[in-house]
Amino acid sequence: MRFSYYKRPLFLLLLCWAAVILVFNSDTRAGAVLRSLTFKTAAGPRAGPGGLFPLPEPDSRLEGRVARYPVSGGGFWRFALEVTSADGAPADTVVMAYARDMGGASYGDKIAFTAVLSEPFNHVVPGSLDWRNYLAARGISAEARGERPEIIKKAPLPIRLAAAFRARALKIFEDNFKADRAAVLGGVVLGEKKSVSEELKTAFQDSGAMHLLVASGSNVGFVTFLVYFLCSRLGVRKKYSGLAALACAGFYVLTAGLEAPLVRGYVMFSAALAGYLLDRDSGVFQGLVIACFAILLAEPAALFDAGFQMSFVASYGITAGMTLWDGLLRLKGPALSLSRILLVSFFAQAGLYPLMALYFHKISLISIFSNVLLVPASGVIMGLGFAVLIVPWPPALFSVVKTMADLGAALFIRLVKAFAAVKFSSIPVSPPSALTLAAFSVFVLVLLHAPLLGFRRRRLYALAAAPLLAVFAAGFLPERSVVSAFSDSDTRSVIVRRGNGLFLFNPGTSGRKCADAALFYGFREVEGVFISTLARRDWSGLAELGGRVRIKKVILPYGPRPAELAAELVKLEAGGARVERAWPEDSVLFRGSEVRPDWVSGPDLRYKAAGYTGLGRGEGLDWILKAPGLEVRVLAGGSKIAVKSGPAPGDERLIENRPGEPVEMKI
Repeated sequence: MRFSYYKRPLFLLLLCWAAVILVFNSDTRAGAVLRSLTFKTAAGPRAGPGGLFPLPEPDSRLEGRVARYPVSGGGFWRFALEVTSADGAPADTVVMAYARDMGGASYGDKIAFTAVLSEPFNHVVPGSLDWRNYLAARGISAEARGERPEIIKKAPLPIRLAAAFRARALKIFEDNFKADRAAVLGGVVLGEKKSVSEELKTAFQDSGAMHLLVASGSNVGFVTFLVYFLCSRLGVRKKYSGLAALACAGFYVLTAGLEAPLVRGYVMFSAALAGYLLDRDSGVFQGLVIACFAILLAEPAALFDAGFQMSFVASYGITAGMTLWDGLLRLKGPALSLSRILLVSFFAQAGLYPLMALYFHKISLISIFSNVLLVPASGVIMGLGFAVLIVPWPPALFSVVKTMADLGAALFIRLVKAFAAVKFSSIPVSPPSALTLAAFSVFVLVLLHAPLLGFRRRRLYALAAAPLLAVFAAGFLPERSVVSAFSDSDTRSVIVRRGNGLFLFNPGTSGRKCADAALFYGFREVEGVFISTLARRDWSGLAELGGRVRIKKVILPYGPRPAELAAELVKLEAGGARVERAWPEDSVLFRGSEVRPDWVSGPDLRYKAAGYTGLGRGEGLDWILKAPGLEVRVLAGGSKIAVKSGPAPGDERLIENRPGEPVEMKI
């Protein structure tokens, strides 16, 4: 691999196309578009100005194609619906549909679905999944909720066969294995990880093996090689063996859902196999570029998908790294094989670290070593999983294969948990800034191409040092203060980032999400947690928060503590946190900041309570945070926040903290 590879027309065209997607998709990615969401249809008797009618829209009849395999959860089946008609008028959009019963409909079917259309809604917490923007980035404009779709036309035969095989496979796993083992088999074989428990999912993340629960290029390669090998052994000619292998691999990709890693793997293996059959070197890098370009042409929004990004970054790291570094190894025998495995794991993980920090707020320090064992083990599990599916008869043989798969899945899970249990196997981290992400990417590129740059040349070390110095220098730049308001159905939470400290008011939303918010703003500890009332809605996430980030101080009102809260406070104190009660006019001092409690305001801010008994559900405190150049008042249980950044009356802004409408203000 040489630098000239990056001058190839197809690669340059790919970069240009990605730039076009970034520029023209920026508005879609922003939440502003969906805040004034309208459902696009052709102009008709029910259409408003410009052929639009606003949401919500009750009892709309939608017609279109099921664009993804339906997923069951929460009493509904969820699937993407490509809408071609809405209430008889032509339409061209995608909605996320929820049905209580699929009525036999599956991927690729054309259906009619009577549903209530609404704007996508979610309780957004900084640093966590923003469901509304997640859908918007994929071109999904609304949610549709109904009872049962009506099938108008079944999918083409290949898709129907793939869907039937997928349903049968998941049913076999579910009926013959314990829940966690069935979930692992479904994930490794088909990429179906929806049934993986949170505990097991965390273990996979901490061990750096989460990618093994996603069907990827290795699965495609396994099917391609297996079919080609069997056909060759049966005496089938090389050309026909290759065609059979590609056909079966294509069927598998349809079965697993046409996800980006699978399409990437299929295109790359198709190019490699075509080159082999034609006695030509097709080039792995060129195959990777073709696969990436093909996916982005078909679905531009895939550029913003975490799975797409991580799949291609890991594949590029392995392709470039092993091409350039493999020839430097001067070992033989088992030592050479082990070194190559370690290099593959290192190059795959190197570029993934910033993406893992960005999306998961943690990185696995043990992943380079754990994958040396877990990746080959997952290949064994994949083979056993396929064996369970294709050997249903005779019963005696099926029983043997099932026992082997069950034992293999159990050992695989135990191995994953063992790596996850290692101290500091993973660490929580803050999402990287744009500068850090760019600097790390440059550093990894320099590292991958070090053999080309020359180990004895100064340019290598200058290029490696430049991004590191840029990140180091950026650390001395002053941070802007941030006030962030977010809520769920009954809790109104507020985060204030000021200088070197972070303050959290009312940790009643998910403790995990509150911890992710702290990491999102660059902190692994919280200076102060303030609880407005003793009602559970204002502190229910405190225990989980304390288990994920360090809490230095908890401030709460006087009054009888609920038993659950009292127990959690004892645990926090044992971990080093200080717990204090506060009364109006008290003053709590922090580094460069002061927080004072005040009598709670009414919902409309027209009155203030004159005191409280400690027994009423709505009784509690307001909070006033003062720092040089900033005053933040958390009022009415966090439902309103007054932010003042200067002495003039116009320098004050009142923020409404409404469910599903997070607000962030930078000062």
